[in-house]
Amino acid sequence: MTRIALATYANLPTLNDDDRRLVAALAALGVTAVPAVWDSGEVCWDEFHGVLIRSCWDYHLRLPEFLEWIARLERAGIAVWNPADLLRWNCHKGYLRDLAARGVATVPTRWLARGEQVDLPALLADARWRDAVVKPAVSASASGTWRTSIDTATTDRARLDRLLAAGDVMVQPLLSEVGDAGEWSLVFLDRGFSHAVLKRPASGDYRVQWEFGGSAVSAVAARRLIADAERVIAAVPGDPLYARVDGVEREGRLVLMELELIEPHLFLGWDAQAAGRLARAIRETA
Repeated sequence: MTRIALATYANLPTLNDDDRRLVAALAALGVTAVPAVWDSGEVCWDEFHGVLIRSCWDYHLRLPEFLEWIARLERAGIAVWNPADLLRWNCHKGYLRDLAARGVATVPTRWLARGEQVDLPALLADARWRDAVVKPAVSASASGTWRTSIDTATTDRARLDRLLAAGDVMVQPLLSEVGDAGEWSLVFLDRGFSHAVLKRPASGDYRVQWEFGGSAVSAVAARRLIADAERVIAAVPGDPLYARVDGVEREGRLVLMELELIEPHLFLGWDAQAAGRLARAIRETA
């Protein structure tokens, strides 16, 4: 019998509700899936036919260790989904530059290198952004992300300096579409579009994550948005088993904010057939 691990982190050793749906869907196809904490010394990874990266939600805080674990799985000949090369490519948000170079519409971004000295008020003035969002180039779930503006940029310079001391940083305009129409998450399973949700921040906030009061509802995405998301997937340098394309609609087209290939919430509970779709793709790949 095929046996795979659903990799999670220590704070969620039994998986979340969404991934437990996947366990049941896999069992119905004769595939045994068990949760396994990625950094646990008690897991015998070579007992599995493959490892599906799921809720490893601390990977960005321990990236070198996480990538070394992935490399160990590779050296042991254990299949990893998504593939290891894609995980390495996607772990730094510089992948957005790669996708933009391949013709994908992305959010305008100023890229700042670790240790760089940056005049934040001048940056905003040059970009003509009154309000902006600052985030680490290696982050997840809005970790380390904060809002700045022309009015606060001078006092925010020290905060930016601290962030740059730790790693690369990106600055983007604050997108009004997120608070107005909402942020789209278009989920792809086995490279095909599966389903979509629309996420909105809490009143007065700009972050759509649940931990900041955000919400998500099932939604029917227009065909043109799905087509734009398909172009994002086509531009990926590899073959993802699962992907989440996050973006906003601007002038009828999708503008990419994030492409999540490592540990995205896939909203399997928002579509009755989604867990089965992913389970079939895993069975065929394992």
